[in-house]
Amino acid sequence: MRRLRAIVLRLLAAMRRGRPEAEFSAELDAHLALHIEDGIRSGLAPGEARRRALLRLGGEEQVRQAWRERRGLPWFGNLCRDFRFGGRMLAKNPGFALVAVLTLALGIGANTAIFSLIDALFLKPLPVPHAGQLVRIYARGPHGHYGAGFSMPEFENLRDHARSFSAVSAEYPRPQLDMVTRDGSAEVSGAFVSGNYFQLLQVQPRLGRAFSPEEDAVPNRNAVAVIGDALWKVHFSSDPGILGRQIQVNGISFTVIGVAPAGFHGDLMGLPEEIWIPAMMLGKAGYGCADDSYNCSLLDAIVARLATGVSPAQAQAEAASRMVWSATDWPERPSRRQLVLFPASGESPDEEGESVAQMHLLMAVTGSLLLIACANLAGLLLARGVMRRRELAVRMAIGARRSRVIGQLLTESLLLASVGGALGVGISFLMKDLLSRFYATDSEGFQHLYDLSFDGRVLAYSVAITLAMGALFGLVPALRASRQDLNAELKQGGPAAEALGGRLGQVLVIGQVALTMVLVVSAGLLVRSGIALDKGTNFDPSRMVVLRLRPELLKYTPQQVGSLVQETVRRVGSAPGVRSVAFMQGGEGFVWNWQNGRGAQVSLPGENSALPHAGLEVRKQDIGANFFHTLGTPLLQGREFSAQDRQDAPRVAIVNQALALHLWPDGLAVGRNAIVNGQTYQVVGVAADLQPPNVLHAAEPHLYLSYWQSGATSEGDVRMAVRVAGDPAAALPAIRRIVQSIDPAVPIGEDMAMSEQVDLEYMPVLLARSVMSYCGLLALSLSAIGLYSILAFLVRTRTREIGIRMALGARREHVLGLVAAKGAKLGAAGVLVGSAAALLATRLEGNLLYGVTARDPLVLLGGAILLFCVAVAASLLPARRAASIDPIEALRTE
Repeated sequence: MRRLRAIVLRLLAAMRRGRPEAEFSAELDAHLALHIEDGIRSGLAPGEARRRALLRLGGEEQVRQAWRERRGLPWFGNLCRDFRFGGRMLAKNPGFALVAVLTLALGIGANTAIFSLIDALFLKPLPVPHAGQLVRIYARGPHGHYGAGFSMPEFENLRDHARSFSAVSAEYPRPQLDMVTRDGSAEVSGAFVSGNYFQLLQVQPRLGRAFSPEEDAVPNRNAVAVIGDALWKVHFSSDPGILGRQIQVNGISFTVIGVAPAGFHGDLMGLPEEIWIPAMMLGKAGYGCADDSYNCSLLDAIVARLATGVSPAQAQAEAASRMVWSATDWPERPSRRQLVLFPASGESPDEEGESVAQMHLLMAVTGSLLLIACANLAGLLLARGVMRRRELAVRMAIGARRSRVIGQLLTESLLLASVGGALGVGISFLMKDLLSRFYATDSEGFQHLYDLSFDGRVLAYSVAITLAMGALFGLVPALRASRQDLNAELKQGGPAAEALGGRLGQVLVIGQVALTMVLVVSAGLLVRSGIALDKGTNFDPSRMVVLRLRPELLKYTPQQVGSLVQETVRRVGSAPGVRSVAFMQGGEGFVWNWQNGRGAQVSLPGENSALPHAGLEVRKQDIGANFFHTLGTPLLQGREFSAQDRQDAPRVAIVNQALALHLWPDGLAVGRNAIVNGQTYQVVGVAADLQPPNVLHAAEPHLYLSYWQSGATSEGDVRMAVRVAGDPAAALPAIRRIVQSIDPAVPIGEDMAMSEQVDLEYMPVLLARSVMSYCGLLALSLSAIGLYSILAFLVRTRTREIGIRMALGARREHVLGLVAAKGAKLGAAGVLVGSAAALLATRLEGNLLYGVTARDPLVLLGGAILLFCVAVAASLLPARRAASIDPIEALRTE
């Protein structure tokens, strides 16, 4: 405590020096006068008496300095003086300071923006009390995914017997809920939850109340709902009389009993929920297999709160011991599953793996940009140190220690880094708003909401990289500038040109160009990949509208579903501006996506298809007539499905090219028979692969069955694709009105342009492309600035030498070529090193590259030519300045 008090007093004294120092000077003068008087009394002359008095004191200035050091903090005072001096030195060279600050700001801003995204995705806790106690329980399937799910009896087993949790709640999140308001119907995001959901999260509604246990005890009995604050404000104008009002959701009247507090969007990070309904209403609302059997997997995850003093590992061990999927314990559903537990904050484990890989890539890209910025500034500081060699030599000659000079130069670097870091944090706010747009909506039309606000973690990260950059780009130039021969420097100015053209400066320039080459090539590959995705592979997403109809939520019978589909296709197909209509079973995924569909076992006649899991497992989709014509997908053999391929007709199938080559390598598939899930189908067509070519993913086999023959009407979930003549966004309202004219209550969702859906589905590619392109362009500019600066300083320090060369007969063309060749050689060396590095680095992008390989020669050659041309262009201006030197003026220059 005493030491802390002394440090505080010293700090205060160092900050206020005027009056205390004057008082000490008066006291010292009085003390010195007394010593002088004693000397005079002893018979000494006044001058001698003063000399001996000073010797007895140890020197007047020495005493003052010792007092200052004991009273204050010398290092703090030196630091303040260094900052003031550094500020004056930078103000004398505003061009250098501006370039350095902007370089730092753009690099730090990009890194801070990406870290803000990482913070929002993975690090921020849920905005509920004691969020660290919340966990989410998943069932990991045999293939490693975490969506194997739980049935209601399995949930009740955990809820009633697991003692490691103080509360356990079921949740069926983010179904398509169709809410009817006075303004029409709207698709909202919500969740079916247990009665204790809000109590578990310790969230109290701002109006009304949460669910009671009785309201989630009997299936299909209590049609009550809690709505979100945003839904209350937007659709009900913040009406305080909302409590007790009836709202229509999926054709059912629900009574509003509460409004959630502002800022609460559920327990799924980034996936906001707008309405909560008791889990016992699942069946009545038209979802799942709500039959209370062990085979009915409803819940993707279970949310729970840990009991006091229980660790996540202990809770998982107990829960796993109570949930043993085996033929003995679970006779109705033995499965190769495993119960696992994760913190409730963050994304699901299946999605988190992809997000983590993407964030690693983005951090690597922005980190490379920081290295380029550091190399650029280190080169500038090296050149600037050469211009200050005489100044530093004079300071060291009159007594400045080398450590003191290094400290001064590092302080200037940290001052630059601090200003650049502060500006970079401001730039990061703009960048993260742009980044958040990539996460605003998913391909199913659900809104995402991530908290990208500035918090302590982001601030600490920004300060850390600012200090690290200041030390990284400032240390080596400071060491180089402080190490010199004082005699040689003070006599003739030292070998400045040699220092500028030294190996370190060349290595820095070559390193910048090489890293820039990697970023430019990577950006070029992602640009080509994005273009390939936008065009579509064997389908044309332009001028296409997609939408999803969910009549099963209204308890449509299969006959009603069939009639609705036929009437919708007829009316939409005959509407003005509509060229073609296609439809398919909605639960099997997007109409164009090769990854969607349901599993099916395919084998050839004669194979032992009776064995479990025999044959080839493929993805299959149940589609209607005119499907491939509408999408613009070529048929390589045979025909499409027609109106004659109905339930009473012979079963037919269409295979994609990959499946046809696998089953029939001779190439003739039409007319052959295949066994699909134990039934015989005749192949009537071979369609081109919709899967975009990718180095890591070969074309996968895909199967198409007739919608009318597969019994798809029993599910009542339909996706439609409509090709229009004009703007898809403008055609959507008219198409919605046609469907609503058939049945106003039919839920319509996921309606958007197909090109927009493609972009949202491949968001990681487009996000990486945007970040990589930004960093590549910035790195290109920094490399050009770095090369130009080095050559400009080189010309400036070799002015006398160039003047002598020209006085002795050197032509201007020779001088121009001499400087330009220097820059071209550095640029060529960087391009060669960067090309080799790019061939290795771009392999990390393999899963993001579609329609282009990681070693695409066009991109590699284009990047090399672009970078070399930029290097030559950056060299021309210093070269022209060197060629325009007047020999007479140059010879007069010292």
